[in-house]
Amino acid sequence: MHQLRLAFFLAATGLCLVSLAARAPLIDPDEGLHAAIAQEMLLRHDYVTPTFLGEPFLDKPILFFWAEAASLQLFGMNETAVRLPPLLFGFAGACTVVILGATMFGTSIGFAAGIVYATMILPIGVSEVAVHDVALIPFLVLACWGIWRITEGAPLVPWALGIGLCIGLSILTKGLVGTAFAGLFGLALVAMRRGTLPRLIVAGLIAGAVAAAVAAPWYLAMERAHPGYLHYYFVQRHVQGYFTSTQRHAGRGWWYYLAIVVGGGLPWLPFAFTRNRNSDHRLARRVVWIWFFAGLLFLSAGQSKLATYVLPIFPALAMGIGAHVLHAVHLGHRGRRLAVLIAFTAACALLPWAAAIGVAMRYPVHLTTLVIAATIATALIVLLARGAWRGSATTALPRMAAMSFAAFAAVLLAALPQTARWMTAKDLATILNSRAALPSRVLVLDERIGSVVFYLSPELRAEATPDRFADTTLADLFHQIDREPADTLFAVRTDQLPRVQKLFSRPVTPDAQSGVYSVFTLATLRQSTRR
Repeated sequence: MHQLRLAFFLAATGLCLVSLAARAPLIDPDEGLHAAIAQEMLLRHDYVTPTFLGEPFLDKPILFFWAEAASLQLFGMNETAVRLPPLLFGFAGACTVVILGATMFGTSIGFAAGIVYATMILPIGVSEVAVHDVALIPFLVLACWGIWRITEGAPLVPWALGIGLCIGLSILTKGLVGTAFAGLFGLALVAMRRGTLPRLIVAGLIAGAVAAAVAAPWYLAMERAHPGYLHYYFVQRHVQGYFTSTQRHAGRGWWYYLAIVVGGGLPWLPFAFTRNRNSDHRLARRVVWIWFFAGLLFLSAGQSKLATYVLPIFPALAMGIGAHVLHAVHLGHRGRRLAVLIAFTAACALLPWAAAIGVAMRYPVHLTTLVIAATIATALIVLLARGAWRGSATTALPRMAAMSFAAFAAVLLAALPQTARWMTAKDLATILNSRAALPSRVLVLDERIGSVVFYLSPELRAEATPDRFADTTLADLFHQIDREPADTLFAVRTDQLPRVQKLFSRPVTPDAQSGVYSVFTLATLRQSTRR
């Protein structure tokens, strides 16, 4: 047991430290935007309305922005301060998976589930960037823990109060998503324990009142400051977003989340297909898998789909896989154990190579660094795999956690910084910060500009307004060349320069360059078009 506990904390904390050591710049579109909003919260001293360049940002609730703003206040305006809250929320999510798994299955499976959750692609990926979804998981899982404890006979009122507090915080984090998935967990329990329905109804009423008391003050303050906000957020964003194709992330097929689960569940997903005929914890296993498939069905039926939306079903997947891992080690058929170990090892070994190939195909990067990191990780994984299943689960699972850790460490240290370099506008901010003042306009080709605002110097940040920044396309550029002020800057990533140069009869020399960004004044472009 000590080895499982140690393996969990080493894997979970180790990945957090590796992520911070990677020192990657902020990634657009979402991370840069959220960081700039939290920065603006501090600059404006407005802790009720999230704003971006002075305009209200009404698409997300406040709790994650509060966490980001607190981190920026404590540690300064830098990437580490932006990345620390999602990493801590991710770590807290893994810890709560351990708590719920240990309560439902026993301590060993609880820590196995925590190891699985902490070293799966999607939970790690979401923890790496400043997005709200990762902050939802600790509150959701703790609420489900309370629901399970109530059905086990725990005192109803105090546990219902705790559930209500967690649900209220989840509403401040991601709206009604946490409420929906906690409700699905309760329904899965009722399906297996019908006699618990009366207690859960009473607990739900108490928890609902507490959740409303926790969340309502901020939502009412927003409605007072921005009349119509409640209708926009709960009716348009929630109801219409789920049932209609009116939102930006609509139009994806019903199968969309199947691919996300398969990819996001690696390298542990092969264990989900092993047999577990052990009669121990049969009820808990059924509840977990009902919860997982009900959540997947619920998400797949909605019109608005995004990869991060599926994160709330990963605690259930991790607990289900955690039970299968330990059973496979102890009682599984020798041939099946070998097959699933080979699949797990292959997934771990291929992960850094897949990341290297994917990044190299998309961006002009230093391939040597990626190859060296992937080679080292593969060697470590093979060495660990040789002794992974020699002995009990308490010795095998830590080795498997180390294999997964090696794969992700290679990706985070080698692939992430190089990818982020091409998905950030930090270099553009460097160009702007070298100037005495902002130009009349800054047009950025095919990019959203959250990170450039975050990286601006305080003096230029004070000048930034919504009309000073805009993303544009090549189709619009020719119209803007003659309409915009002459000092307007047109910014383009270096890998997109050939597309721009094709529009002119001869190559145009950029007025400034820094890193992966080149900048032209519209005056320069006008002269080229006249030639």
